[in-house]
Amino acid sequence: MEWLLTPELPGATVAIMLISFCISLINSSVNRILINLTVGWKQYKVIQKETAEFQAQSRQALRTKDKKILEKLKKKEPQILQNQKKIVKPQMIMTGLSFSYLFIWWFLLIPFYDWKTVAYIPGIGGVNVIWWYFICSLFFQVISSHLLGIMSIE
Repeated sequence: MEWLLTPELPGATVAIMLISFCISLINSSVNRILINLTVGWKQYKVIQKETAEFQAQSRQALRTKDKKILEKLKKKEPQILQNQKKIVKPQMIMTGLSFSYLFIWWFLLIPFYDWKTVAYIPGIGGVNVIWWYFICSLFFQVISSHLLGIMSIE
């Protein structure tokens, strides 16, 4: 167990990766549950698709300066905004929940590892616990979101 708590050993690097992976998986699972409870999974996917299509059409119309399509999109905009309001609630809850993970830094990681180097990144050098957790967290959040189908791979 000591190898996980000693910053100079590779165990600290792996331990922080495991912690960030678990938190990312929990975070994505809670997000998926919230989406199911508030909007419904099928409705959420439909809203995401409609919004992406609307944004792509808007960008295209602005690039080509097509006033006919822009007027058509202006009429559709209130419906898109209404749909986006439906999916904001789970996102707001997740934002609040994500801030609670900061306590993990202050009460778990920093006391164990202090501000010492816990990982080495080629070309960058040594990285302390905060930066390493942040990098791992971003990486694993993307992976867990794809695994649970929250973020599409398109």
